Amino acid sequence: MYVRQKAVPEAKIKRVRELAELFEKYDSVLVVNITGVPAPVLHEMRKKLREEGHVLKVVKNTLAKIAIDEVAEKKRGIERLKDHLVGQNALIFTSENVFSLKMFLDKNKIAREARAGDVAQSDVVVPAGNTNLAPGPVLSLFSKLKIPTNIKEGSIWVAKDTVVAKKGDVISSDLAELLRKLDVKPIEVGLEVKAAYADGVVLAAEALEIDLEEIREELVRAAAQAANLAINIAFPTRETAAALVAKAHAEARNLAANAAFPTRGTAAAPVEKGHAQASALLSRIEGKF
Repeated sequence: MYVRQKAVPEAKIKRVRELAELFEKYDSVLVVNITGVPAPVLHEMRKKLREEGHVLKVVKNTLAKIAIDEVAEKKRGIERLKDHLVGQNALIFTSENVFSLKMFLDKNKIAREARAGDVAQSDVVVPAGNTNLAPGPVLSLFSKLKIPTNIKEGSIWVAKDTVVAKKGDVISSDLAELLRKLDVKPIEVGLEVKAAYADGVVLAAEALEIDLEEIREELVRAAAQAANLAINIAFPTRETAAALVAKAHAEARNLAANAAFPTRGTAAAPVEKGHAQASALLSRIEGKF
């Protein structure tokens, strides 16, 4: 029995072709999780990335996998990227270092409105001042959330900075509603990196984590150890030359002084040493008589 196959929509063919071209054009690609990321946040992140020369594409996993298969012969090892195409994803294409891009994403998170059930990422504060809200039913929200207010000039004024949720607290529906009215956006949303492909290797998210402070401390420690070694083996460099000259000068002075060898710079040292020894000897002799 003949079963007629359904024609593949032209839009899907075009989308696969577009993704394949991007895979070929750019050296590296990141798979990022966009589950729960609102469209406005995604739009803002796409804009930021575009300004830095990166391309973000929201993808259907099936189409992305087909595009990967099409470029597999040209992009060694890229097939392993398919293992991370689960859930809702976007691909970020770049020719820059994937570690730098990961740090860029971590630093460039977008603030969004709180929703009921969100967990506060830090203390949420309603600032003192004019809310520009007219008195009315909204006052009950301020009262319920224990935010001190005054009515001035036809507006509701918050009397003092008020912490309405501490880090880790679950945001209630009342608080979410009030924060929305006050245009306070306490939740930061970013793109969670799941994996990256670069130089024929697929890196999991944890492999992309870099502690810059730890690396800085390691570099400082390594530089100090290298300088100490160079000085101890008398290896001259631009950084150690002054220390080596100072060390040699001090050792030469000490040798000359110990050998009672007079020079312009050490003539006083033997005399001072002889005087000290003579004084000590005299004290011992006088002590016996």
